[in-house]
Amino acid sequence: MIEQRGRVLRAEGGRAQIAPYPDRSCGSCATQGGCSTKWLTALFPKRDLTFVVDNRIGARPGDAVVVGVDEQLLQRSSLLLYALPLAGLLAGGVLGESVFSMLGAHPELGGVLGGLTALIATLAFVRRRSATRPAGDRDGVRLLRLVQPPAPYPLGNLGMPQSQSPHFRD
Repeated sequence: MIEQRGRVLRAEGGRAQIAPYPDRSCGSCATQGGCSTKWLTALFPKRDLTFVVDNRIGARPGDAVVVGVDEQLLQRSSLLLYALPLAGLLAGGVLGESVFSMLGAHPELGGVLGGLTALIATLAFVRRRSATRPAGDRDGVRLLRLVQPPAPYPLGNLGMPQSQSPHFRD
């Protein structure tokens, strides 16, 4: 189960709308200067991502929660979203090139047209399939638990006797 923390925006009717906390992994990556992901994300507008899941833990608006995503669901979704259109593009290109060469036309044009046609067809299939899937817990996305805020940490001498604290002398 892949876990992500988030905040409950709304909770009603046994469902909860969740906004995930932003991922801070780019700040701790060892290749901060050499990675182009930061520059690519700057090109696109920021969107507020929210999703609705079954609220089986009784979360209320404002609660911090942990949301879990089934790994197999993520793998299947990735294959459907990326591998299927790529396979359609390649197969359509090969088929289009073969058909156009048999007809005596330019095979390159057939490859381009066949590839684009198959790509558009597979993307339409993926969109239709994604729209008909049930949402929430039935998809493998679920609320796992509430996250308790950390207990307040006492300030002051931080538990050291006053005589041992070099920075806070009387």
